[in-house]
Amino acid sequence: MLIIVDEDAFLSMVKLVGGEDAARAVKLLMKKPSLSDDELSQKLNMDVKELRKILHRLNDLGLIAYDVYREKDSGHRVFKWRVQQDQVIGFAKTQMRRVYERLKARLEHEQTHQIYWCGTEGCRKYTFEEAMDILFKCPKCGKTLLIVDNSKVIEALQRKIMELEKNLQ
Repeated sequence: MLIIVDEDAFLSMVKLVGGEDAARAVKLLMKKPSLSDDELSQKLNMDVKELRKILHRLNDLGLIAYDVYREKDSGHRVFKWRVQQDQVIGFAKTQMRRVYERLKARLEHEQTHQIYWCGTEGCRKYTFEEAMDILFKCPKCGKTLLIVDNSKVIEALQRKIMELEKNLQ
């Protein structure tokens, strides 16, 4: 399956990992590439130190990059930031692999453990061993813990895992 990431999807991804301010900064960089952090902070009306933290986090994730220049007058280093749109698909695949691994671990847990629950919203679920330790009584509400049919959860996890496997190939 071909993964296509348009501008809106890219900004949504940036917002998800970096927040609203990160999305605003990247949106500006998409319109006007190669801005310094000082220029960005002025245009976004943000504290330059906070902006730099956001930019470096996005750089660590490979979503944006920078080039370093020296000012002729003072010799100070200036970072010029740009969007790494060609890296977005790699970033998306990395995130998909993380989700895939978590889902596989969850599936294994669901398949290898019997789950018990009292049925009361807000009370936690217990493995067989945990339920046995508390004599199959919910410590929060006092109701009896009963086995939970998790076959639908297992089926849903298997479907999602198969979908991700197709996308990751």
